[in-house]
Amino acid sequence: MDYYELLRIDATATFDEIHKAYRSLALQYHPDRNSTPEAASIMSSINQAYSVLSEPSRRQLYDQQRRTTQPFDIAGSILRAAYDTLLKQGWIVTENDEAHMILEHGIKAVRVSFVKHLDNALLKKIGKQFAGFSVVLAVEIELPVNFSFNVAIIDLVRSRYHGPPFPDETYRALFAPFIGP
Repeated sequence: MDYYELLRIDATATFDEIHKAYRSLALQYHPDRNSTPEAASIMSSINQAYSVLSEPSRRQLYDQQRRTTQPFDIAGSILRAAYDTLLKQGWIVTENDEAHMILEHGIKAVRVSFVKHLDNALLKKIGKQFAGFSVVLAVEIELPVNFSFNVAIIDLVRSRYHGPPFPDETYRALFAPFIGP
């Protein structure tokens, strides 16, 4: 089992994000709070994942082993291509941590998130991280998705746009390479 998937975080998660994910799952699966037969087993796995990912040297070793044992990651290649395409659009990158970036063009700004697997929980989290216009570029989208969040979604595999309309043509042009006719 992949520890990042188990804790429902991505591999770029900070210590605070790891800790928050652990606490949330612990509240859900701790045997004192969850009487289902599998709760103890799930909690044990969550504890193991947290003990590795919360300790920097253990996490570094885990990440090295994970990279050498993972099969070819097509989602990562798709997201990298999307990332590179955005960088060529002439907008200024004001923040960038590989998983998210903020692009500015004059007074316009957009936060772009690069996601392998998007579900409602992650969409809600992304929606709370930036007050302005946000776009998620996703490889896989778990349906149904709650499009009421103020975040646009582009399905990179199907070249489809979902969510609120673009604020104007400048934004539409930025994301045009990802949207089919």
